[in-house]
Amino acid sequence: MKSDLLACHRLIPTLASIATVALIGCTPGTSAMPGIRTGQDAHDHAAQVQNTVQTVTLIGADGRQEVLTRQAVTALPRERVTFSRHEDTSVYEGPLLLDVLARVGVPPSPLRRDQQATALLITAADGYQVVLGLGEIDPATRADRIILADTDDGEPLGPDAGPFMIIAEGDARAARSARMVVSIRLVPLGESTH
Repeated sequence: MKSDLLACHRLIPTLASIATVALIGCTPGTSAMPGIRTGQDAHDHAAQVQNTVQTVTLIGADGRQEVLTRQAVTALPRERVTFSRHEDTSVYEGPLLLDVLARVGVPPSPLRRDQQATALLITAADGYQVVLGLGEIDPATRADRIILADTDDGEPLGPDAGPFMIIAEGDARAARSARMVVSIRLVPLGESTH
């Protein structure tokens, strides 16, 4: 009983952070929080931002970090996904996100039960953030693929979208398909069962 209460207390700050990110992302108009843009303000700002970072930093559940270059991402097994963003349909190419995260200790598919309670906090160069569940990127769990794209119709992603973009196949909107991705952090929310 006491360990359950302790575990709940450890989860509260993480859950509050995720809820804040989700709430900010769903709030129309300008944010009351300094430095955070939402709604039309965020869209206008994003149109002006270009990514100068040419790497993506992976942060494992244990805090281990791995910085991947475009060449390292290109060397991983590739998938092609046709996806529409803002009325423009393209063929994006890149590795499955699960394969990318193997570099920081995520095992191959199928994921274990205890890993289903792990979140991915994806951050873009313009400050945009999105949260995915680790189970969502597992091909054994979800038929639609989620990739870390580095090409659009065979061309490298430009500075307004790349060098890396999350593509969530099957999504009706591109909201979870963050562009200009600079970091992906694994955030364990559940207790380990071993």
